[in-house]
Amino acid sequence: MSPARDLRYGHVILFSGHMMDAPGRTVPRLPARAETAACAAIGQALEAILAADPPPQKTVGIAGGASGGDILFHEQCAALGVPTLLRLALPVEEYIAASVAPAGQDWVRRFRALVERLGPGAIRVLDERIVLPESLTGGAELNIWQRTNLWMVDEALALASKRTLLALWDGRPGDGPGGTEHLVRTAPGFGIEVAPVIRTQPLFEAQKTPSMPPTTPSA
Repeated sequence: MSPARDLRYGHVILFSGHMMDAPGRTVPRLPARAETAACAAIGQALEAILAADPPPQKTVGIAGGASGGDILFHEQCAALGVPTLLRLALPVEEYIAASVAPAGQDWVRRFRALVERLGPGAIRVLDERIVLPESLTGGAELNIWQRTNLWMVDEALALASKRTLLALWDGRPGDGPGGTEHLVRTAPGFGIEVAPVIRTQPLFEAQKTPSMPPTTPSA
């Protein structure tokens, strides 16, 4: 079922972002060396969004649980005292296999710690009982990643009158239908403000080792 409109929060911050690059990815999108910079950028963006809210504002974050952006978002929200809701496209173990484990066992550990910290009341898995309104889907056939994006949009609309999307994105089309590009393009049509996008390339391109200047032979 689609959630009832109860507007229990003042502000929903919806997040979408890239997973950590799997080993061997040809075109880097969010390589492991960008994690620290991505974490800092997400934290700074959250602080800026929260600073614009008139106090007291009851705010909640909504995101998936993939390695990289999603988990970093949940962790940074926790550091800032913002509760979050975890929304999964697949049952937990299947989700781990598809969206967490390819980045390594440390991300699996952090995902499981997130699940334990949030508890069952903050975690839901997409299933056939969740029916999205046609006003969201347009009657189109959607894969699970597109459906999950629209499911989170639907929840954002249900939970608060103010909604913001924060995205960690390289600005390019995704590897398939759904993903961050889909949500960035879709959200404004449903009254969700898109915060300045955190572009991933500067987070790792600045870390490239500079070439050494040529040495001058000694006399």
